[in-house]
Amino acid sequence: MNIYSHEELTTQFQNDVKSLSTKSAQDDVVDPKKIEQDYLKVAIWNFVVGYCEALSTHKDSTRRYSLFPVPFRALCQLVLEEFLPLLNDAKQKSASVATSNSTNNSTKNGSSAQLRHRQAVQTIANIIWKRAQNKKCGTLMQDELHANSLYTCLCGDVDGKSLDCFGAASLVVVGMNLSALGNSCLTLSEDHAYESHSKQLNDGETKDAVIVRGTCEVAIPGNTKTAQSKRGREISETFSSQNQSSTQRKKLDAITAETSWLYMAKNPVICENAGMVLAAMIGNVNCDVEKQKLKTGEEKMPVVSGPLYKLKRDLLWVLHDAGFMKKIPFALIELGDCEEHMSSERGMEWIDVTGLVQGAKCDSNNGNEGGKIAVLRNEKLFMDAIHISRKLYDDSQAYPYLYAGHYHKDAGRDDPTQEYRLVESLRFYSEASRVASKYQYDSRDCMQLMK
Repeated sequence: MNIYSHEELTTQFQNDVKSLSTKSAQDDVVDPKKIEQDYLKVAIWNFVVGYCEALSTHKDSTRRYSLFPVPFRALCQLVLEEFLPLLNDAKQKSASVATSNSTNNSTKNGSSAQLRHRQAVQTIANIIWKRAQNKKCGTLMQDELHANSLYTCLCGDVDGKSLDCFGAASLVVVGMNLSALGNSCLTLSEDHAYESHSKQLNDGETKDAVIVRGTCEVAIPGNTKTAQSKRGREISETFSSQNQSSTQRKKLDAITAETSWLYMAKNPVICENAGMVLAAMIGNVNCDVEKQKLKTGEEKMPVVSGPLYKLKRDLLWVLHDAGFMKKIPFALIELGDCEEHMSSERGMEWIDVTGLVQGAKCDSNNGNEGGKIAVLRNEKLFMDAIHISRKLYDDSQAYPYLYAGHYHKDAGRDDPTQEYRLVESLRFYSEASRVASKYQYDSRDCMQLMK
């Protein structure tokens, strides 16, 4: 089955999103088979959209193509025939390791269950990295454009791509849930992704078992034994085991997983179900044509794929309407960015936000009649992201403020009658600085935020 138009592809996506469970994968009432079905759909759509991204963003113009027709059935078949066998191998290896270690590990405080979970994460991560890393002929991975999908993992040799940290973490989480190897959640900061899971401190021996979150770092590049052994470890170990000079170590002593921006301190976004993982994946689609910029006046603007921008925008609206983005500020600001650069009728609607901004300063241009505050729906997406960050994540995210600042800066620059919005942009940038000042810094931990 081929899909020949944007509307047809969006409809197919909408039908699949409707079937996804809105319950947390950690909820006892969720059928494990349903979780597997949901994550298989996530894997398929991650592959399909990754294919569309690779097709339309290549740095060589002779290797950029139209998105349609999309060979949908063939792409689904590739997932079934190439990705699922990888997971089956990982599941068998994980079971073998767990069996060999079962007699040597205490079950006290849940250590046995934790060990099995970490071994499963490590096994899946190693198999995924081995498959993707072969595309780079054994060289170490560097974060790069368009390297965040299952398509990149399975077909990265086409464009010489490996995986970035988001691609690695999201595929490990999908693999864990598809393999029924335990509850596993994609966990996001503003510039990093890792795996997290619930764990019982006393292994359920009493009714008062304390449930906490365990974490697993998986974005460790390379196929050496050292790199493989580091995957699946608690993220706090990443800090404690870094090989630093004594001077540098002293400087970084205060930086921990709880104080680091890279891990959002104690306020990461936890994708509790397949729909939230899918929202994060679609939000992570990069529409920039690789290494291409168009010079306009004194500024170089990135060249983008218009059809991919439109696809990303409309798929995010589907996920927004299904309720899968209400806890993900990142997905909301990415949808706002899509609407800013490729507006739809929906994005240009005026929306009453009086209740949302009650007691807060806000740009209210036209529509401020009778005490009501109205903004374009496009702007409301940024406002929603800020509101969610404040309400759910202790105001720990800088990007929602930065995106809102960019939005007003661009409007104020492009339209002389909107010059007052430059002041509004500065207000948002100052808020972003306030949030950023909460964190301990070092150049490696916070490079993207510093940029």
